[in-house]
Amino acid sequence: MNQQIDPMRTNAGMERRFTVPQRIEHAVLAVSFTILGFSGLIQKYASNSAANQLIEWLGGIEATRLLHRWAAGVFSLLAVYHVVALAYKFIVQRAGMTMMPVKKDVSDAFRLLGYNLFLTPEPPRMPRYNFAEKLEYWALIWGGVIMAVTGFMLWNPLITTGFLPGQFIPAAKAAHGGEAVLAVLAIIVWHFYNVHLKFFNRSMFTGRMTRHQMEEEHGGEIQRLLAAAEWMPPARPSYRRRMALFIPVAAACGAAGLGTIYWAATAETTAISTLPSTPHPGIVPPERAQVLPAARPGRVPAPLIPHELTGWRQCNQCHGLGGISPAPANHQGRPIESCRICHKPAPAPKAGKAVETKAAAGTPAAIPHSIERDAFKDCAQCHGAGKLKPSPENHAAFPAGSCQACHQAAPSKQ
Repeated sequence: MNQQIDPMRTNAGMERRFTVPQRIEHAVLAVSFTILGFSGLIQKYASNSAANQLIEWLGGIEATRLLHRWAAGVFSLLAVYHVVALAYKFIVQRAGMTMMPVKKDVSDAFRLLGYNLFLTPEPPRMPRYNFAEKLEYWALIWGGVIMAVTGFMLWNPLITTGFLPGQFIPAAKAAHGGEAVLAVLAIIVWHFYNVHLKFFNRSMFTGRMTRHQMEEEHGGEIQRLLAAAEWMPPARPSYRRRMALFIPVAAACGAAGLGTIYWAATAETTAISTLPSTPHPGIVPPERAQVLPAARPGRVPAPLIPHELTGWRQCNQCHGLGGISPAPANHQGRPIESCRICHKPAPAPKAGKAVETKAAAGTPAAIPHSIERDAFKDCAQCHGAGKLKPSPENHAAFPAGSCQACHQAAPSKQ
């Protein structure tokens, strides 16, 4: 190493690592990535009790989704800024493309492996960004593209299925979740070890790196600086010409990027609000059920269910079209599960009360349904022991044909 170089100049050059805009960019990336990873993984594993509890702490699933999408918007805006900043560096300043892979990266990787296995006496002298940092950078770029595309598909499923088969939605969900797990593990296992555990790298906080760390990770950069091969900014006239061309092009590209992000975030809300909701006529939401009587004072309450429900859950057997007691025409098509939303079971009569009431009336009850069809000729089908509406115990010895001797059919409804 040349000892004639001014040590103050050398140290000052070697220690400088990142500018203030680069450090701010890294901080925004770290925050948005952390929020994306946290809010995304608890949604992916929402069936886990711990993840479910975290979702509740964030305010519920809708609040968690909103947080995830805001972080995705910040991450996308940062990507647009990064592209514009790189274009300025390469086109206007004519700086080197230090993150591009080169052949030396391959030889550095093998030489470092040999050094770690005690096969070579010295480690490789790596450039400003070594092969590991380049791998991590391009993994971020590749992962960001995958997450942006699949995230758009999941955020806008109706638009996506307008030009792609529906199978792409679950495929996008699998790719989005899998890439999220991979990205988080890469940060925890790879990045944290190299930056925080191997030795604490403060360059993203202070902008400078110690000489020892530079020797360890970027020995080639030290050689370049000592050889006075630092990048020199372009001459002022050339710089102005490039800026005059760069500013309108960068503004147009940046506006296009911002417009794309805005469109992707607002083109579609959810399938529920995009497709008009048509609630089933037989289902009344609880909040509406409480105000309906006051809003419609003339509304007739639904009749109570006069029989035992045990063993008789299929209401359509007797109350469907052609049943023994058909439901009104406006009830057709309503699911069986909705019957008890309006119709409540009648209170069970006290023992002996029903018999006493009928005896007091003096006349047997009329048959409330039609008996013209053959299906209703055998009364024991519905009124036998254990049937839908059992007859009294003192009727057990009466033959089926004797029912009409006491019970008369009600007049048919016109």
